[in-house]
Amino acid sequence: GLSAIVVTGTCVTSAAMAQNAMDISKVGPMTEQVNLALYAAVYYVSANTGMDDKGDGTMEKPYHTIVFALNKVKNPSENNRTALIVGEGVYSGATIGMKEYVDLYGGFKSFSWQRDIHKYSSVLDGEHERRVVVGANNARLDGFKVQNGLSRSHGGGILCDDTSPEISNCFILNNYALEPENFNYNRIHQNGHHGGGIASFYNAAPVIRNNVFYNNRTSIGNGAGVAFYGWLRVKGAPEAEVVDNVVVGGLQPLLENNVFVQNVSGVNDIGRTRSSNGGAISCAYESRPVIRNNVIAANRAKGRSDAGGIYSEYFSYPVIDGNWIVGNISDDDGGGIYTMKLGEAVIQNNFIAGNWTIGHGVGGIRLSKEGRARISSNIIVRNITGGAIDCVDSYMEAKNNIIMQNKGKSSVRYSNHYTYFRPSVISQNIIRENENKMIIETFGGPDVIVKDNNIDDPVEGGGNVDRQIEIQGSTIKNVMQIVFDKDLCQSMIEVETEKNLKGLEGRVAMLNDYWSVIEKIEKNIIYVWGDASGSDADIIEILSDYKIE
Repeated sequence: GLSAIVVTGTCVTSAAMAQNAMDISKVGPMTEQVNLALYAAVYYVSANTGMDDKGDGTMEKPYHTIVFALNKVKNPSENNRTALIVGEGVYSGATIGMKEYVDLYGGFKSFSWQRDIHKYSSVLDGEHERRVVVGANNARLDGFKVQNGLSRSHGGGILCDDTSPEISNCFILNNYALEPENFNYNRIHQNGHHGGGIASFYNAAPVIRNNVFYNNRTSIGNGAGVAFYGWLRVKGAPEAEVVDNVVVGGLQPLLENNVFVQNVSGVNDIGRTRSSNGGAISCAYESRPVIRNNVIAANRAKGRSDAGGIYSEYFSYPVIDGNWIVGNISDDDGGGIYTMKLGEAVIQNNFIAGNWTIGHGVGGIRLSKEGRARISSNIIVRNITGGAIDCVDSYMEAKNNIIMQNKGKSSVRYSNHYTYFRPSVISQNIIRENENKMIIETFGGPDVIVKDNNIDDPVEGGGNVDRQIEIQGSTIKNVMQIVFDKDLCQSMIEVETEKNLKGLEGRVAMLNDYWSVIEKIEKNIIYVWGDASGSDADIIEILSDYKIE
């Protein structure tokens, strides 16, 4: 049956809003029809039927290659935009350099030019030899498979260096950023090459939405899926504001409605240099993306690095809002999220579950080295090692969260050696049924007494509760078969009956040790993101949604 949490007689209500902020129906690539009336010029390209030497870029005589068609575009401008309509087929042989005011749309059938990005794949293939795409301002890349990119620099698949394109409805697959040449494998905390799928560097504020990032890797470097790196100081850009001590507005990259599944950073970090953080996403050196409504599942950071899911360091200010962050793994700390080095992450409305670390560090959220975070209205449950939150020599406000059923030495740990940090705030949370109690250590800071999960005397604030809560997850038995569809990057799980499957879209599913999110259900077929075919599960555990009635 469907689950419920019942809490009476408390003021803990806002955590119930956590999953309401998340919408699975908006996640992933979709076929969006193109309004050609918006363009001053339109060129057609077909790998299957086009010719560069004899074509003219019309529907009847398309060009053969995207690079040739881009070279035919003359004087594009804000009032003279151009669209390239790209037919099904494989496009390879050269890195595609996007042009300002030129939009590229893939997923069209040859001859009829009907669009369906799933049926008529337009594949941009780096052939394991080159980066696939270089971005441009005021330009869009929509409806492609961007695959097999290789770079001896940042951005194995796509590089946005001081440019801000829109990248939408793409499958970004199997791209690889190599480590720097002459890399010293015996030193720790070095700069590798970042962004296996996409690298967004210095003054880049791309809109990255409705894409799938699958099996992208860094050899040694941060952000196997997407790496944000460097400041945003563009002349004429809107100014950011500080509202309630949080930086909002201004120029910000947007990462929305994407799927990050089974991306791995540090696959070649044999020296375990701790230089490959952020299995899915990394933020470094004053970057501040908005990360919203994404599925972030089963990603991994290797090389004794941190954050299987999202990593943030050095004055970065990401807004992490309404994501599924489940089943991610890191070698060291922060299976789900890690923030450090004077950055300040806003972490709100997320479902953070099933994350863990090889070294038994915290599975949920880790703060260290003078990091800061505002952690509110999250559901932080069922993390497998180290508890829910571990805040060491850092500052946090943890409010209105549901923190339950986490494994590890502590449910929430706060340890502070510094006197100049004001006391962290832990208030209005539900904290119960965790494997171990909350612990507080202070060195030179304020005297703090915290007892069990009840938090009688929190660091600051109050109103934390340890009340009896009714939780009902569900189990689906008799899994018949699990088949991975590599085109959709989804596993199709056939179960014996379609009874009791209604309304499970968007719920977290566990198949043995593989965690994912249910995208859709068709009769007795359950679709989850990523490759679950190796799990050999005969049952699916559906987590409670932890909503408060």
